[in-house]
Formats: sequence, structure tokens, C-alpha cells
Amino acid sequence: MRSLVRRALPLLVAAFALVLALRGINLRELAQMTSDAPLLPLIGFSGLMVLANCAADTLAMYYVFKWFGLSLRFTDLYIIRAATYTLAVINYHAGQLGIIGYIHRVGKVPLSRASAYILFIVGVWVALLLIFAAGSLALGGAKAAALLPVLVMFFGGLLVYALLLTWPPRFLLSGPPPVTTHDSLLTKVWRRLWRVTHKLWEPLHQAGIKGHARALVVRVPHLLVLLVWHFVALRCFHIEVPVLVAVLYLPVVFAVASLPISVQGLGTSQMAAKYFFSEFSPRGDAAVLAYSLTMTAISTVSSLLMGILFLRAGAKLGLKEMTAEAQEELDHEAAEGSEAAPEPPAGQQPGAVSASAQ
Repeated sequence: MRSLVRRALPLLVAAFALVLALRGINLRELAQMTSDAPLLPLIGFSGLMVLANCAADTLAMYYVFKWFGLSLRFTDLYIIRAATYTLAVINYHAGQLGIIGYIHRVGKVPLSRASAYILFIVGVWVALLLIFAAGSLALGGAKAAALLPVLVMFFGGLLVYALLLTWPPRFLLSGPPPVTTHDSLLTKVWRRLWRVTHKLWEPLHQAGIKGHARALVVRVPHLLVLLVWHFVALRCFHIEVPVLVAVLYLPVVFAVASLPISVQGLGTSQMAAKYFFSEFSPRGDAAVLAYSLTMTAISTVSSLLMGILFLRAGAKLGLKEMTAEAQEELDHEAAEGSEAAPEPPAGQQPGAVSASAQ
């Protein structure tokens, strides 16, 4: 029942958010604006951008893994990354397991450490989006001011995190004592949580502030690809957003779409796009929703096709076996009460960004 609720909740959130986004919109007008847009050129352009997006995403991952001491081939990592797109659209957890299994087998690192690398990459991506979003405060206005509480919490948390990286508490650096049969249930749970935290903290502490900064820099090309892709799409729907506004507000839309509360960012990304870009559309909210829904559809389908295109090459590299091996070992560790990679909510997509943002 818990698994059913976990899978159904993102669907319900997406449906509810989509209803709110479409409230007061003439659906015939929405369909007309969609059909009026140059869809064939946009689809062709999107085909090129999804290849570039995967390349930029893989490049950032490649350098992060290299800095952690993993010797991987870029072409193989690109194939695995592309092949997991289909897996992730169908089942986010399976997509993540494919990458974790690849790192585990080829990089010869424990699963807990491979999982920590992926969480590090996800955290860097979210941080980069919020750093760009902070620039929107320079634009002023009520919409930028609405982001202030979130950004204050983010930068406050970032400061605390930087202090922990510089002067980490002793309990984060040293693992807990082993669990014994004489320990109480509460003690066992606490020590196992301590062990998980310690395993996840090790690579973060190893990267340090310099490593985090480098990871942010190599992730910038990925964000730039997305910005160009969506800026062109906005123009296709006659949404005249200035370049600076798009650069500062689109990362906010990407961040909202990446929240693990909806399926592929459906509904939530439409609400965010409507909030930030309606004032730049001479044709009203319908044009913004037409852009956002079209990009969600194009991104989801292109991710599926991208994965299918590379699935056979991924199979030759052992993607299926690596995914199954990772799942089996993680299940075994979980059954023993050992550390396991935390399973993300079902509504999110690979690499910390949903299909609508990809």
C-alpha cells in the first residue's frame, strides 16, 4: 500500500497542478496556439538539443567522477547516460540504478559511495539553478521578491554546509561503533542512520569547497544548453522574454520542474512558466501554457527515443546486468539493515531535472 501511495501521489499532484494552471484558459485557444507554432522546426531543433544536452550532462558527470578518482571512458558513460533516459521516464529509480551500477562495476567502488556520487551531482545541479535564480532579485518586482524567502533559506543552508565542509564535526568523519545484539532498537536505528550519513559524507568532504566549485563550473554548459533550447521555444510561441530575464527566470522554472512531487514536472512547470512569463506574452496565458506543455511533451518523447536509440549499445556494455546487480545488492543491504542508497521519489527524472526541464 505504501508503494502504491508513493507512486500515485506524484500523479495526483501533477493532475491538481495542471488543473490550477489551466483554470480560466480556453482550451480551443490553447490548441490553436499550439498548432500555429512552428512545431516541425522546433522538433528538429529539439532533436539536436537533446543530443547536446546529454553530451553536456555526461561531460559534467565525467569530470566529477574523474576528480573522485574514477577512470571511465567518456563514450561509454555517454551511452549509459543516454540509455537510462528511457528507464528513468518509465521508472526514475531504475534510471538511477543504471548509472550507480555502472559506477559500481566499472569504477569498482562500493554501492553506497556510488550513490553518494550521484547525490552529490544532484545537489550541485539544484544549487546551480538556485544561484542563477538569485540573479533574478536584481530585476526587482514582486515576482523576484517572491523568491526571496526560498533564496535566503538556500544561501543560509549553503553557508552552514560550507562551514561543515571546512570544520566537520568528529561524528561525521568517524563511523559509528558496530551494532550489537544487546543494543536497544532506538540505538540500532541511530547507529545505522549514523553509518549512512558517514558513508554519504565521505565523498562530500573529500571534494571540499574547491571540488564543489569545480563541479558547479563544469555543470554550467548543461544549463546553457537548456537555456538556449527553451529560449528558442519561447520565441516559437511569440513570448518575447528578454534574454537576461530568460537566463534568470528559466532556472527557477527548471528547479520547480525538478521537485520530486510531480510526474516529469507536469503541472508544476506549467504553473511556474505561467507565473514568470505571462507578462511577456501578447497572446496571454494560453501561449505560455502552449509553450510549456509542448516542451514537456517534446522533452519526454525525446528522452524516450534517446534511450531507445542507445539501449542496444547500453545492453552491450551490460546495463541490464549492472542495474539488476545494483538492485540486488541494495536490497540485500537493506534487508540486513546496512547502508543503502536512498530511493528517490517516483516522480522525478534522472540527473536531478525532470523531462520538462531537459
